Formats: sequence, structure tokens, C-alpha cells
Amino acid sequence: MKFRLLYEGPIAPRQRASLVDIHSIRTALAPQIRELWQHSPLRSDAEKMLKEQYDIPASQIGILETRGTTVFAPLVSKRLDLMCELDIVFLRRQAPGQLIGEGGDIDNRIKTLLDALSMPPPAQQKHFENAVSSDPIHCLLQDDSLVTKLSVETDRLLRPAENEHDLVAIIGAKISASRLTFINIGIVN
Repeated sequence: MKFRLLYEGPIAPRQRASLVDIHSIRTALAPQIRELWQHSPLRSDAEKMLKEQYDIPASQIGILETRGTTVFAPLVSKRLDLMCELDIVFLRRQAPGQLIGEGGDIDNRIKTLLDALSMPPPAQQKHFENAVSSDPIHCLLQDDSLVTKLSVETDRLLRPAENEHDLVAIIGAKISASRLTFINIGIVN
């Protein structure tokens, strides 16, 4: 399964990004990941998979995970024996290839983005209490250890940006199985 996500906005280097900043990116991407469940190949399994594991028969697996009072729906999870390759294009106001200095620092921006694509670790759950909404926050990864390949390209953004950390990220994802099962075969084929 292949798809692309689009993010427009600030991605600060990891050492300058707060947990709130990371969660803001996560929630900005969530509607696109939620939309994936409305289309093939996920649509046919959405009803049984978008449930918490203990709510369904043992022959089915739900992907929802609760952190504090917030429910997350990671598409790529260990539970489903899935892994992910990412191909990311950063469009920034800097010249292509400028990796360090003056808004560069691509490796730390990648760390911020990978954190935002993943569920927050349990130690951070108190920062994301979401008692208002019963809808899960859809995210790409259960955790970033499920990324098996990562490529990053930079190019110039040919429009004004509000601040030095604003960019456009085109995130290509390729989902595959670490072990083919009856549950994940519809997703990866």
C-alpha cells in the first residue's frame, strides 16, 4: 500500500520543538490518515480494525490504543506485523541541499516529523489529554522503530513562509508486512 501525506507549516528542529509543537503536527496530519480508512484497501477492514483490541473477537485485531484519556489509531503497528518506508520531500525557503544553519538542520527536523507521525510514548501521555473528543487521533506509526527505510530530499519552496521553520513536507509512505497474516494481507496487497 502506497500513499502520500502533505503537511504545510512549521517543523522546528527536535531540540527546539516542544511536545505541543509535535502534537500539533500529529493532529494536522490525522484527518488525512483518517481519510485513508474511507478508501480501498482499508475501507473493507475499517469497522473491525478501528476498535480497541479487547472489544472484538480474538480472530480480529483492533488497532486503537489509549494513552491517558486519548485514543490513537496507528495504521502501522507491531500488532498488525506492518512496517513502513518513508520518502520525504521538504520544500523550504533555503537553497536545495542546505542541511545545516539558517533553517537547515534537516536531521533534527526529521526527528520532529518522525515523532509527529508516531503515537506519543506513554511517558508523554499527560501532555495529550483529549477528554473532549471520543474520536481517535489517527497517526501513521505506533512508533518510529517500524520505519525500515527513510529517504529525504530538500528543494526550494517558491512562495513566502511565515517563519524560518515553515515548510511543505510531502511524505510518501509504503506499507509492507514484516510477516504476512490474514489480518494484514488486505492492506499490503
